Amino acid sequence: MSESTFDVTDDTFEAFISINGMPIIIEFWDPWCSICEEMAPIYANLAKKYEGKMKFGKLNMRENPLLPEKFQVYVTPSFVFFKDCKEVHRAGGLIEPSSLEEELRKFV
Repeated sequence: MSESTFDVTDDTFEAFISINGMPIIIEFWDPWCSICEEMAPIYANLAKKYEGKMKFGKLNMRENPLLPEKFQVYVTPSFVFFKDCKEVHRAGGLIEPSSLEEELRKFV
């Protein structure tokens, strides 16, 4: 994890999405997912670029099975956006960096 992204778990999720009303994106990923590996540096770069404007979390689906089930996450990686503690958008799979950033800008 970089300084700009936070590990989110089944236990820390509620506290994380409650952080000072800031928009949040959580990447649901799996250690065996090759697309997740490809997206990791893109996500980390966006986290640095938008630090202070949006919170970035990463949730390992293999270690934290409750939240993927709750949010019906079936595609890895899935990028789930939250605002005011509610899911407002999601995108999944291999996404062009510019497309993911375009999605982010809708919420900052």
